[in-house]
Amino acid sequence: MNKLTRLPVLLLLAACGAAPERQVTAPSERYAALATPGAPVINEVYYDSPGTDAGTFVELRAPAGTALSGYSLVAYDTNGAAYRTITLNGTVPASGSFVVAQDTSVPNRNLVNAGVDLYNTSGSLRLLSNGAVVDALAYGAPGISLGEGSPASTAGGSVATSLSRVPDGSDTDRNSVDFRAQATTPGAGNGGGASARKKVLFDLTKREDAGNADWRIDGAYSDWATSLRGLGYDVTTLTGTTITSTALAGASVLVIAEPQNPLSDAERAAISSFVSQGGGLLMISDHRDSDRDGDGWDSPEVFDGWDGSTPASVTSALQRSLDSDTVFGLRHSFASSFSDPVLTATPTASTHPIVTGAGGTASDDVTSAGVYVGTSIDVLSGTDVMSAGGRTYLGVNAYGSGRVAAWGDTSTFSDGSFSDGSTSQYANWGTLSNANLGRNLVRWLARDL
Repeated sequence: MNKLTRLPVLLLLAACGAAPERQVTAPSERYAALATPGAPVINEVYYDSPGTDAGTFVELRAPAGTALSGYSLVAYDTNGAAYRTITLNGTVPASGSFVVAQDTSVPNRNLVNAGVDLYNTSGSLRLLSNGAVVDALAYGAPGISLGEGSPASTAGGSVATSLSRVPDGSDTDRNSVDFRAQATTPGAGNGGGASARKKVLFDLTKREDAGNADWRIDGAYSDWATSLRGLGYDVTTLTGTTITSTALAGASVLVIAEPQNPLSDAERAAISSFVSQGGGLLMISDHRDSDRDGDGWDSPEVFDGWDGSTPASVTSALQRSLDSDTVFGLRHSFASSFSDPVLTATPTASTHPIVTGAGGTASDDVTSAGVYVGTSIDVLSGTDVMSAGGRTYLGVNAYGSGRVAAWGDTSTFSDGSFSDGSTSQYANWGTLSNANLGRNLVRWLARDL
């Protein structure tokens, strides 16, 4: 749609010869119905070309030979009002891609219909089969989203980019996970595979598996890792002894869970740069004196910096460690101990995307989460998201172009397994809303919420 002149929806409908049709979600509808296996999906949408829109298109992905009789595309504005319906016909070619083009300038086109010139900033697009929704995409920040899960970002404008499923046809029923902005490829593959998915790194360079802790993706956090992979993330471990900018390159989220060793000035600089350039950092601490490897450092001290007592002497390059309170505005409180009670944290910021799931199913909500003798978070700047007993246990903040979150207990996300095959008493992943919290924290940090 020409970005310089946007007709009101009713005038546009009249110009198209269609009666106004208002279709919005029912209060209980959080995202569209799941696509039937083998049914077409919306695979790529190029809706905002540079200048006056031309050459835009919608690409469907389906098995070769799929007949599209009875299928249609319906476009909705930011308020959920349908402003255009495109009737489809024909058969999906051998490539598996069917391209509905705005005009004849689009290569590999299978159908030409001027109606695929869609709203540029925010909106939704649904694929229907005889009136039933089989797939849906919402993009931008529509007031009423008719997509699946949280909306995808926007694409196009000054450069020729589209919203594309990566890999082709992948469908987790979350638009923000499935679609990303990249160069247009009408009728051709979008690329993909594990290397194209957002990468989540769980740090092990600071002995997060020391002693009776096992915060590994092949141990106590294996269910968490499996769940994130099910959402389309590439989940791996950061090994070695040092966190560097090279090690963080290409990652979307870094998780540091109960570190036992301090970070150097160079490591702090690498992490700060990673976040400021758009990365997400999740810091998970535990109570004071949780020194698993006996070196005098516990996780609150590793995150905040040396407390001046134990160990008795620390080089200047390690004294600040991560310096979370100064750099990120989130302090891991020293006022905690083995005697702290088990608490149930509940939302303080009840509309924050981490606790609402931001458009996912109702089962994505976080209504409570366990704190199994942890440490509270002092929010010096940012947002108090969850609290218990008058203390904050989840604080978040922005830093440059990135995001930071601090949670006060590692056992919350434990599934009760150890990497050596043994089990522990802390099987908390499936209780309360702990699993939802673990997933939503990563989704928010990766900007998928």
